Amino acid sequence: MSVNGIGAGYPAWCDNADFASAGKAQRHGSGTDFAGRMADTDAVGNGSHVRNSAKAAGQTLVLDAYRASAASGVRNVKPAYDTYESENYRIVPDNEAGCFDIYNKQGERLGAFDYSDIKVRQDSQTGKQFLISEHGTMSYDVMVLDGELKDALQDVMGVESLETEEMSGFTLSTHSGTGIQYLVRDGEEGRGGKVLLQSGADRERYEALAETYFNKYPNLIHDKNAAYIWADLEIKGLAQHTKDGIVSTGFNGMSYNDNADYKDNWSVLFSENTYKAVFDWLQNNRGSIEEMQKFATWQDVFKNIGSRYDRIWSDEEEKQGYLNN
Repeated sequence: MSVNGIGAGYPAWCDNADFASAGKAQRHGSGTDFAGRMADTDAVGNGSHVRNSAKAAGQTLVLDAYRASAASGVRNVKPAYDTYESENYRIVPDNEAGCFDIYNKQGERLGAFDYSDIKVRQDSQTGKQFLISEHGTMSYDVMVLDGELKDALQDVMGVESLETEEMSGFTLSTHSGTGIQYLVRDGEEGRGGKVLLQSGADRERYEALAETYFNKYPNLIHDKNAAYIWADLEIKGLAQHTKDGIVSTGFNGMSYNDNADYKDNWSVLFSENTYKAVFDWLQNNRGSIEEMQKFATWQDVFKNIGSRYDRIWSDEEEKQGYLNN
């Protein structure tokens, strides 16, 4: 079972291209792009330094060009690391792309981390330390950084310690139902995040939530993989299981799927600003929603927060000329 990198089975209203990319650490592209950006930055910085030094010393343009060429040769040397194994981790370098693939002892791939992102990011509120590798919008890999992994990364990179900085741009949150923590990039709450299974108890609660989805909605969920996806979404605040079905919410809309009667299904589209207003409203009022699956409930919410939405008509509703609910 893998929690991070789930990229299939999301609700119909979601932007499928975005959600598909959310679960993929496109490490080859990101690693190459990062190397390119670093090369460009170094070229500017070193070139300016050489030119200024040459002018100050009254040296010739020939010597200036020689130094620039020598500096360029040094810059183009890529770091080369070897595969490393500790008791619970296996670190596999991709020296061409400039990143590590990290696996646990069960062989599960935990993420791809650019060499540039191998540093400790510490949460100021909890003191927890994280390894975070960003690959673009909605795409990032996250691991809680324990002592063993920290030592392993130091060994494979040949350094005495990893750079440490205060974590910024991400927020550590806790799902009230399971107590499982997740990390989400600030401003992307409606686009997902990374669930953090930090103990055996976390895994048991995660498994139990997936079992709830699998057993309660046989007409909606046909395999365990889909159940894990819905458990992942609920922990991150993007889904809620109800008495009869599943409500899902995201940055561009929300929907309800009923297990017994598809005529009770509904979907709406809205702007990301509306999602943020709904998200904020839910922080203080989630417990007051008794009939979350009824569209009339959400009509009142939209009215209260002063936001607009567009209903999505099904093919059947288009043919019959009216909405089912």
